[in-house]
Amino acid sequence: MEKYEHITKMETILVDHEEMLKALNQHLDALEARQDDYAALLEYYYSDQRNQDLEDEEDHRIPQTLARGVLSEDGIFDLVGDYRDTAIRMMEVALKMLKK
Repeated sequence: MEKYEHITKMETILVDHEEMLKALNQHLDALEARQDDYAALLEYYYSDQRNQDLEDEEDHRIPQTLARGVLSEDGIFDLVGDYRDTAIRMMEVALKMLKK
């Protein structure tokens, strides 16, 4: 049996990579499908509406029970950075994948 252990090892690698690529593609499909939502969030970030919401938050007019992470100083800004960093990483990983 030891003579063919490499086949088992290679089979495991094959199955693992098939599963990882399937999961990655599912996540990429979901991310791609929600690009309009991300664009809407960016539009809101630079909008007069958000400025008004920030004023309302400062004046305690927004109920404390309402989730309002979008009004934090860094929430959307950090997401934009994460988007950029992830996109760069995807390109770097894709280049490594193509070079193998």
